[in-house]
Parts: sequence; structure tokens; C-alpha cells
Amino acid sequence: MKSAIEEAVKATGDVTPIDKCEAVSGGSINDTFYIKTGSQEYFAKLNRSAPEDFFDAEEKGLRLLEQNGIRVPKPLIILPRREQTEMVFLMEWIPSVPSSGKVDRALGSLVAEMHQKKASSVGLAESNYIGELHQSNHEERDWVSFFRDHRLGAIQKIAVEKGILSQERNNQLDKLKDNLSSLLGHNPDISLLHGDLWGGNWLESENGKPYLIDPAVYYGDREVDIAFTYLFGGYSTDFYAQYKADYPLRNGWKERMPIYQLYYLLVHLVLFGESYGSAVDRILKRYTT
Repeated sequence: MKSAIEEAVKATGDVTPIDKCEAVSGGSINDTFYIKTGSQEYFAKLNRSAPEDFFDAEEKGLRLLEQNGIRVPKPLIILPRREQTEMVFLMEWIPSVPSSGKVDRALGSLVAEMHQKKASSVGLAESNYIGELHQSNHEERDWVSFFRDHRLGAIQKIAVEKGILSQERNNQLDKLKDNLSSLLGHNPDISLLHGDLWGGNWLESENGKPYLIDPAVYYGDREVDIAFTYLFGGYSTDFYAQYKADYPLRNGWKERMPIYQLYYLLVHLVLFGESYGSAVDRILKRYTT
């Protein structure tokens, strides 16, 4: 493990010795480390089992956000997996502090700024990952078709293949998809999305600035990102107040929100099991009965 990190650090041009290599918290998918050399600090992600393009997809997402002026850790280098070694993704280390609430309004503005970056087509040229699951970003002109086929339909197929979607749920999901256009009932502007904007995917730096991390980017309805922020505890009232001051949401967003949350709940159902089943059932029942 350390040899792979050392190789990645040297590939950046930093040949000074590693003084510290400490494990840090960073989610359940990758092993994560703080690295300090004689000249620089780094954040390293290691993964032995993910697909070969797993870190490449994340890097492209970070760079797309960065190119659009959105504050993210700067990606530095990816060391491919080799025999008996992990893939390594090395990026800028952002010294962070526990969320104080003081930067929540700045975070609201940052997300609003991201959502004001527009595109003419939905999706993205490359696919990526939501958690460990492949996420198709096949470009479309129509948002409803994209969300029906490449979000709800795609995760439905995975769930069926894994045998974790009951026939009743499958039928209800088919019914919801068939009526999706009327259920959503609007034609949104197409915004740059983070794609995985739960409460753990941002950090507060020591200098009091918010950074977005771990994206699953594509272009789509910004209400998808906002819907995910309301799952699993949500963000602060200051975050929502500033977001809505900078970029007000369209009428009807609260009625559409559970449909967008359904995608993420199905992802969690696939990844983590039946503890998410009751939430899935409530949404399916609401829109299909």
C-alpha cells in the first residue's frame, strides 16, 4: 500500500520523502489517507476492487466542476491498478474542520452557482459511478426520457438482476415511469449537477470556504441535487435560504422531490439492502395509487 502511494507521489514530481501517511475517514468505498512529504500535503484514495475507470470518472467530474469555477480539491494523478496493488488517486489536501454552520450560506451560493452553469443537452459524454454502481450518462435532448431510462430504468434493471426488487415494486416502478412526464409536469433548464449531493459530500476548509467532493456529475434538472440534500438529515436552513435567494426554485419542486429521491433510495436499496425498502414503497405508493 505505502509503495503504491510513494509511486503516485513521485509521479507528481515530488521526490521528497514521505513524513506522514495516516488513515483518515473518507467513506466506505475507498481506503483514504493523509500524506505529508517534505514539500507538500496530499489526500490519497486507494481501491483494490473497483472498475479500472472508477477514479478516472471521479477525476473527470472534479475537473468539470473546477473548470466551471466550482471549488473542489484539485485532482493530481491516478496510478492504475497493478498486480497485487491498489489504484491510487492523489489529490490536493484541503485542511478541514467540523462543519460550524458559519459557511452554510456560502455553500448555498456555491451550489446555486454550479446549477447556473447550463447545457443544451442532458447527461454527459462519459458515464460515471454513483457509489460503486455504474451510472449511465447517455446524452439526450429530453430530460424526462433521460431520467426515466438512465436513472430510474437503469437502477431498476440492476435491482432486478440482483434479485432485490419484488414483482410488486417492479410493477409500480413501471407504472411510475409510464406516467413520468405528467408526474414531473415541467420542462427544466439543464444545469450542471454534482449528482451525489448528500450531506457528507462537502467540507468546510480551515479558511472558512466550502468545497464539494466525491461528485457523480452530469447535466440535468437541478431539483435532483436539491432533492438529495433533503435525504438523510438534510442541510441547514441557512443553506436553503441562501440557495433560494441566489437561484429560486420553480413552483412545484416539493411535489417533484420524492420522485427524484426515489432514484437515490433505489441506489441505497441495491447497495445496502431492505432497510431502504419502506421509503421506496412509500414513494411508489404515493404516485401509483
